Amino acid sequence: MGDLRVTTGEELPLSKIQARKRRNIILLIIFLLLAAVITAGSLIKLDRYTVASGYVTTEDYAEVRPPVTGIVSKILVKSGKIVEPGEVLVQLNSEEEEALLAETKARVSRLQTEMERRKAEMAIDLERRGVELTEQQRAHKDNIAIAELQLQNAQTRLKLTSELVAKGLKAANNLEDDRLKEQLARVTLTSLQNKDFTIYEELLKRDRNKYDQEIAALANELRALEDAVRRVEARLQTRLIRAPIGGMVVRYEFVVGELLTPSSVIYEIFGGDKQVLKLRISERHAIKVGVGQPYRARLAPYKGLIRNYFWGEVEYLRNVIQSDGKTTYRMAYCSFDPGEHDIPPGTTAEARIYYGKSSLWLYIFNIDL
Repeated sequence: MGDLRVTTGEELPLSKIQARKRRNIILLIIFLLLAAVITAGSLIKLDRYTVASGYVTTEDYAEVRPPVTGIVSKILVKSGKIVEPGEVLVQLNSEEEEALLAETKARVSRLQTEMERRKAEMAIDLERRGVELTEQQRAHKDNIAIAELQLQNAQTRLKLTSELVAKGLKAANNLEDDRLKEQLARVTLTSLQNKDFTIYEELLKRDRNKYDQEIAALANELRALEDAVRRVEARLQTRLIRAPIGGMVVRYEFVVGELLTPSSVIYEIFGGDKQVLKLRISERHAIKVGVGQPYRARLAPYKGLIRNYFWGEVEYLRNVIQSDGKTTYRMAYCSFDPGEHDIPPGTTAEARIYYGKSSLWLYIFNIDL
């Protein structure tokens, strides 16, 4: 038989069945607690948002960048000035373009003078030759008329001499002389009648066409130079940086002699009365943001102990990804109501753009579904 041990004031040990039952109850309680916590975390919905930064601007807004690379020659407008559309803000160095324009205009002037001189010379030459040809044709007609009269006279004398020789009143050798004179007059008339002035007219026409071609070539060269002048003048216009819209100007830091590139923002222009909030959204989170989503923003002047929040919603998203150094972002334009506050354009802001809700657990582990 085994030993019999008696205890006083102690609970009896649990049997195996009781210990198993107690462990199962504890596990069940733990499971129920975990299920309750998980369920509660799933049922609790929290706002999801992405952080963005930007500044207050106006509905009519423009960034001014140089159209070409160049060195600043003159700064004509300072911050705070109200400008009109098209007003010149900055002039870039244009010595090269101005010299090229002066040279090209001088070439145009020389070519115009040469063209007028050649036109005058050609006109004089053609007119002189035309007059000479007309005079030659007139003289030729006169010569034909004279030759016809001479032939008639020779024929008359030949007939008279023939009659006198037949009557024995004149020697036969006189008849031969008159016959030769008649033949010579006939040959002379035939030669004059056969003379053709067409070749002279053709030569004059050919030279006129040649002169026309020369003038046309000079005109083409002149048009090319005039086009070159217009191109240089257009290049000069690119050296003038103008205001694309009217409004108040905010100038960035740049000085005379500084090299500017088309990627350099040198001015911002705020026009119109309606204000908007312009926010940069990281490219990583840009896909989560859409038009109509609300935001809450804090402005730099209102970051004291008393928190002032400004609310609005996204109204427009640019369809391009922009970059600033190594940072890539998408720009959002949001409605903005300053309320009773006087918010100047350019005031910086930090905002949360809310794009939905998720459970507590997804929020804690930063999981977007």
